[in-house]
Amino acid sequence: MIKKGFLGLIKFLFSHLLFRVKYLGLENIENAGKCVVCPNHSTIFDPFWVYFKSKDMWIMAKAELFKNKILAALLKAYNVFPIKRGKKDAGSLIHSINVIEKNDNAKLLVFIEGTRIKKDKQRGKAKVGPAFIASKAGVPIIPVHITKNPRIFSKVVVRFGKPIVLPEGIHDKKEELQKESNMILDKIYEINIDIKNNT
Repeated sequence: MIKKGFLGLIKFLFSHLLFRVKYLGLENIENAGKCVVCPNHSTIFDPFWVYFKSKDMWIMAKAELFKNKILAALLKAYNVFPIKRGKKDAGSLIHSINVIEKNDNAKLLVFIEGTRIKKDKQRGKAKVGPAFIASKAGVPIIPVHITKNPRIFSKVVVRFGKPIVLPEGIHDKKEELQKESNMILDKIYEINIDIKNNT
């Protein structure tokens, strides 16, 4: 009850008070079942906005956040687990796959660019982790575009794209993984172009 109430407070604060968040394409995540969710990343609020739309969401986050025991306990209570950035973290990858395989309708949130992209950069580089996990677990990827670097009290659009089904067996093929990862990142930013063209 406390957990749900705290989440409701954070949702009101981040999605209604500090920002006005609008969601598009929700049917794409609601009907996806198990999947890997891949948004672009420019602000610390991004994971919250995606997390709010599914009770089955799990989040992969940088290991540095777990150094504080109190914060670590809070994160774990909301299905957040650590990964070491800039290194091959086989343990976290295996845990990610297990999360998808062992939990009904599990949706794993992973930022494909790996870190927040600064205002002076248009986009980052695609990491292969999300494609590896999705291929190994046999689940689709849901591309998501979130308004970049929004100002406080401004409108934020979070749009869920259509599921991307990867070719079978690419988790063992490095070049194929990178190729598919680049394609996923392209799809994420194409969603934003579609939004602009339809407004």
